[in-house]
Amino acid sequence: MMGIARSSVVCFVIDTTGSMADDIAEARATVNEIIDSKKGTQDEPSEYILVPFNDPAFGPPFKTTDPNKMKEEVAKLTATGGGDVPEMCLSGLQLALTNAPASSNIYVFTDATAKDITLKDTIVALIRSSKSTVSFLISAGGGRRRRSLSAASSFEDYIELALASGGQAIQVSKAQLPEATDVIIDTSTSALVTVLQRARNPGKQETFPFMLDESLKNITVYLTGTSISFILTNPAGVSQSSNEATGKLGTIKTVGNLRRIRFNADIQTGTWKININSNQPYTLKVTGQSTITFIYEFVERFGGPHPGYAVLSGRPQAGQPATLMLSVMGRKGPSSMTIGNVALVTVSGPETVINSTTTDMGNGEILATVDVVPEGEFVVSLKGTDKESNSEFQRQSTTQMSISKVNIQAVVDRSVEPGKAFTLPFSVMTQGSGGQYSISARNDRNFLMNYPTSLTLTTGQYANTTITITPPADTSSGTDVTLTLDAKSSDGIDSNYVVLRLSVVSKITDFVQPLCKVVNVQADECPQDVSQCEPFQWEFAATLSDGNGTGIESISLRQGSGNLTTTSLSDPIVQANYTASCCSQIVEFVAVDKVGNVGKCHHSIVRSAGSPALTVSLPLWLCLLVSAFVTRF
Repeated sequence: MMGIARSSVVCFVIDTTGSMADDIAEARATVNEIIDSKKGTQDEPSEYILVPFNDPAFGPPFKTTDPNKMKEEVAKLTATGGGDVPEMCLSGLQLALTNAPASSNIYVFTDATAKDITLKDTIVALIRSSKSTVSFLISAGGGRRRRSLSAASSFEDYIELALASGGQAIQVSKAQLPEATDVIIDTSTSALVTVLQRARNPGKQETFPFMLDESLKNITVYLTGTSISFILTNPAGVSQSSNEATGKLGTIKTVGNLRRIRFNADIQTGTWKININSNQPYTLKVTGQSTITFIYEFVERFGGPHPGYAVLSGRPQAGQPATLMLSVMGRKGPSSMTIGNVALVTVSGPETVINSTTTDMGNGEILATVDVVPEGEFVVSLKGTDKESNSEFQRQSTTQMSISKVNIQAVVDRSVEPGKAFTLPFSVMTQGSGGQYSISARNDRNFLMNYPTSLTLTTGQYANTTITITPPADTSSGTDVTLTLDAKSSDGIDSNYVVLRLSVVSKITDFVQPLCKVVNVQADECPQDVSQCEPFQWEFAATLSDGNGTGIESISLRQGSGNLTTTSLSDPIVQANYTASCCSQIVEFVAVDKVGNVGKCHHSIVRSAGSPALTVSLPLWLCLLVSAFVTRF
């Protein structure tokens, strides 16, 4: 439920336009390999999600826990359409982020830039709120449309989104794509943790230390960028350079802009170092499998009769203290580890570390408070000691956060009705410069919305307004909607967001269960001796109706081994006919109406032992009267 040490969810977002035939084939092969190699193991994915996108169409999302159904769905994908180069990539990614559980790994296959780039802020907000990791596999060459990666800046948006989520942006030729999908095999696994992640733009020579503990397995280093050389050194001083494909420390594989270092199994615990030399932008990520991990949320304290901490939506406020709540899991529960330090660490540029003051709240919950949040993109770093092995460990959150001087307040306090406008008040305030702030809103169902596109803010004062969202009248009850509100300054420098979840629920006026009326029972041929029942059958007929209610949705057999048939459920009165062997002497079937009210039909032909097939029961007073009459005369 919390995303700790759980099996993975495999989510694919796949471009199905005309030049993507090779990519679709490789995605299909990757899905099949994941399913076949991990079936029955602890690494078997708990759910599979597929979101296709084309132009202008995208979706719908397909979700299943059945690996064979996922294979069938991916097999249906074909490459067709498109035309112009940009495609609806971010619309597909939005569906994935709102349909996948928190902390999911999402893989995007495409060979085109995004036509719907206006969704970028919404995607960042969804990544930060869900803490999901998004990796892009960007291919070129061999397509029917002319695509080129020569202008790397055209894919800069994908690189930024991948970095913000803690994922990878891998640029390869279509011929190299099969090798690049090893990243998906690596990360579609259980209990995946991040030890370290850093980015440098522009690139420079720098040494990055990181701590490996005894619990870590399948340790892998990923480097993305061009013109990179590196030297990896273990705690004993043994080194391996980027020129050694197979060395004393691991195996190095290069494909496109990705370098993947898979550590040998017999790793040495302690502080490792990797020295990277490049004048081009690059990213570094160190991962492994371990049950020592954590999740976190920014929170604020509330009072009242039941005080506690509420999760904050959006980015933390600039120039103010911040409080985080961490849920920490050790190898044998929270008691099997000692927390040493919780810090906020910048990912890009000159490294800034803001240490926190921690309070152990019990049951693995750690409250961490910092006096100030660092400028720039940052992550949460956790260090401590594993009591099981007495080795120090290091873990890091993957999703990057940043501060904002803008604050948005909005609370959803009720459900939405199909066909009716739902008005949601919200407030926006800035501690920065006042003036015009643009307002944007997106929902993943494309429901009609009405809201002001800008607000004039005065520093330190909330501006109040509303947004109206109207689901179509035929929207199914139970439909969930993810609404993202974003406020941005006119110069584009500062912004903040809030992600809200709404539920569409039809107003219930039907509280009456469907009614059953027995019409006919034919059981005369059933013998009293049950051992002789085999050749004989009995029949039962009834009518079911829902009166002035919503109508019958389903009728199902709950007890009995016979055959149940019904007339159309849309009829005001439904005829139900049941035929069974005389050996199956009880029947019960249930009728459920469209709002969940349940009615049932029940009948039994069971006869008591020694009784005739047809008996007549007399009242007790009559039996006594007859007995007295016989005795007297």
